[in-house]
Amino acid sequence: MRTRLTELFGLRYPIVSAPMVFQSGGDLAGAVSKAGGLGSFGAVAPKPGAITLSYIADNLARVRQTTDKPFGIGFITPFIGANRPNFDYVLSEDVPVIMLSFGDPRPWISLAKARGRAVLCQVQTMEEARIAVGEGADGITVQGEASGGHCGERSLLPFLAEAADAFPQTPVMAAGGLGDGRTLAAVLAAGASGAWIGTAFRAVTECAETPEEDRQAILRSDGRDTVRSSVVDIVNHGACGGLVWPGGIAMRTQINPLLERWHGDEDSLAAAVTAAPEDFADLWDNPAAPNYPRLFGEAAQFVSQIETAEDFIRRITDEAEHLLARWNGAADRG
Repeated sequence: MRTRLTELFGLRYPIVSAPMVFQSGGDLAGAVSKAGGLGSFGAVAPKPGAITLSYIADNLARVRQTTDKPFGIGFITPFIGANRPNFDYVLSEDVPVIMLSFGDPRPWISLAKARGRAVLCQVQTMEEARIAVGEGADGITVQGEASGGHCGERSLLPFLAEAADAFPQTPVMAAGGLGDGRTLAAVLAAGASGAWIGTAFRAVTECAETPEEDRQAILRSDGRDTVRSSVVDIVNHGACGGLVWPGGIAMRTQINPLLERWHGDEDSLAAAVTAAPEDFADLWDNPAAPNYPRLFGEAAQFVSQIETAEDFIRRITDEAEHLLARWNGAADRG
């Protein structure tokens, strides 16, 4: 499949694995790139110091042991300042693509471009998209609110259409709720140069970071058992040392007892966390615990099997090509 994204990086398929912090690593990134997509992993977490230079170096080595094809490393833009050594270290390495997400990407785009790196920016608003393109981003990804993990407020297709019209000279990718051939074909037909996929890649065999409990939850999910909420972020900030996310950003996770109790009553939750942070501090300790946050989005509805990254990519791109050809044929016949 040829798109502006595949031509930009010499890819076989217009597929990007999202740089999910602690939810993806070098094994997955390497497998995706080896299969012909653009793999990535994350190098900045919401908690300062949570991702170390040795962690980045280890995952870089895993990618390079797997493939010599392009890959990316992602950063949560508003948290780079609190984790600046990580950004500087990645720029010192021969990493082909820097990925920036959430918030104003200045000055990080110019710093990366000065080192000869390509930059992709995931954006949640048109204002962020205009800044990214104006600063020289090589491509942007518009993120819809069906995404797993942190996401903005916009629905994907209207956002994609607006961005594709506004930036005809810039590759625009789509994220949020994509996980099969039909959704891939839909965003390509709507003007996207590729799909930025997270949830479905969490279930592939190479995603070693996915707890088995999460993988099975994704397999069982119909995509309707998730909610976009600030509950987990309130606990992270108040009890687990997490930084504050920008306005308009919330986290989509599977609904659990914590969400059932506090979603819609966030002010009371904040007060409870402030009063007794120790009651919430074990949130991330045990993947088998009822309140453990399971980060996946509505695209879980498309995950019905455990397969390799290569098999997943080939399957959905084959499906998309078939559908696009069929749709084009139907259009030609009037």
